[in-house]
Amino acid sequence: MALKELVTNADGRLSTTTTVQFLTFLTLAGTLIYSVYLDRVYVPDLFLYLAGFGGGLVATKGAVSAYKAAKESEK
Repeated sequence: MALKELVTNADGRLSTTTTVQFLTFLTLAGTLIYSVYLDRVYVPDLFLYLAGFGGGLVATKGAVSAYKAAKESEK
């Protein structure tokens, strides 16, 4: 599996949803490693904020896409 397959749709175009999810995962993994290295106690707070932001981006994009599809089907 190539890295390109992780962030593209089946037709080869860049998938913003998949890209956001992949970058959120990398950010959370990097935050965990860095926080453990520095022996910080606020790791759960960082995870909550970062995961909420990454999940929120994907959820709002999905909601907007569903709304646009519903508007298009009404025409």
